[in-house]
Amino acid sequence: MNIPDAMNLVAGLMQFIVAGYALRLNRIFGPDRVGWSLFCAFALLALLHLAQSFAVFKTGEQSVITMEATYALISLLLLTGMAHIESLFKERRRLEQEEIRLRAGLEAEVEKKTAHLLRAIEVLQAEIEERKRMEAEVAAHVELLGTVHMTKRTEPGGPETLAHIRF
Repeated sequence: MNIPDAMNLVAGLMQFIVAGYALRLNRIFGPDRVGWSLFCAFALLALLHLAQSFAVFKTGEQSVITMEATYALISLLLLTGMAHIESLFKERRRLEQEEIRLRAGLEAEVEKKTAHLLRAIEVLQAEIEERKRMEAEVAAHVELLGTVHMTKRTEPGGPETLAHIRF
C-alpha cells in the first residue's frame, strides 16, 4: 500500500469516526436535538469516500451522475442538519431572553417588597418611639403624683386630709 492509498484509507476512517460520533450524539441527546440528517450525511460521505478509495465507481458517465446525486443528497442532509441546529440555537436564545425577562421581573418584585418592608420597619420604629415617649410621660406623671402625694403628707393636716385620694 502506497502513501496516497494509506491517506485515502485514513480519511475514509476519519469520516466513519465522524459519522459514529454523530450517532453517539443522537443516542446521548436524542434525535430531536441533534437530528439524523447529520449522521446520514457523514455516513454517506464516509461510504462515498470508501467506495472511491476502492474504485467501486468506474469513470463512466453513469458513475459521475451517481456520484453527483450522492453529493447533492449529502449537501441536502447537511443543510437540513444545519437548519435544525439553527432552530435549536434560536430556541436557546429565546429561552435565554425569557430567563432575562423573568429575572428582571423577580428583581423588580424583590425591590418592591423590600421597599414595602422598609416602610413597615419605619412605621414600627416610629410606633416604638411613640410608646417610649408615652411611657416616659406616664412615668413623669406617676413621679409627679408621687411627689404631690408626698407633699400632701408632709403638710399640716396630715394624711387624714388626703384620705379621699387613691392611686
